[in-house]
Amino acid sequence: MSRVMMCHCHAAEAQALVGEDEVVSCDDSEAMLGEVALHHPDVVVYELRPESKSDLAMLRLLRRIAPRMPLVVVGDEASLRWETPADLAPLYCAALPVVEDALRGAVHTALERR
Repeated sequence: MSRVMMCHCHAAEAQALVGEDEVVSCDDSEAMLGEVALHHPDVVVYELRPESKSDLAMLRLLRRIAPRMPLVVVGDEASLRWETPADLAPLYCAALPVVEDALRGAVHTALERR
């Protein structure tokens, strides 16, 4: 059984993955890092928030903890205007609202690559 960690994601994104393996939601970045360190999810879906300048720093910390873990990044157009640095290497990056099939497909691709 695969474990999908969703951080800062709205109910719509989580709903897209209902029935998909085990989905764990988290609204706190520090708790997400702890969850990744302790329970090693198979993929992280992270929603960039336009009001948070610390999201990219958190994603860099995530990469230090789990350098090869697949990462899916979603966010509204304002947050995605930030250039996602190459060192974060997200598998998939999309503006909200995310098409359900696209998110599900990105997560499945991430799970196949692990």
